[in-house]
Amino acid sequence: MTTSDNTKEKGLAVQTTNPNRPLDPNNTSINNQHKFIYSALVIKPQSTIDLRYGYGIMQPAPRIKELRDMGYQINTVRVIESTPDNIKHHAVAKYVLT
Repeated sequence: MTTSDNTKEKGLAVQTTNPNRPLDPNNTSINNQHKFIYSALVIKPQSTIDLRYGYGIMQPAPRIKELRDMGYQINTVRVIESTPDNIKHHAVAKYVLT
C-alpha cells in the first residue's frame, strides 16, 4: 500500500506496491479488507453475508463506510438472504458499486 498526504483520495484502497501480487487472505488489516471488498464489488454486488462468509470480512458495514468516505460510489439495497447454516435474514444489506 502506498502512502499519500491525502488519505481520502479515491483509489487508495486498491493501490498496491505490486499489482501482480494476489490479495492475502490471512491479512486482516483494514487496508487489505478494503481491497478485498472493492475487488469483490467489481465482480458483482455483495451482501453482508457474502462478505462475512465468503471473504472473511467480519464487519462489512464500517469498511463500506470507509470506502464511501474515500470517494467510492457504493449503494445499499436491502434483500432477504440465508446464511450458510440456512437461517433466513430479512433486510440484509447488499452493496452495489456504481
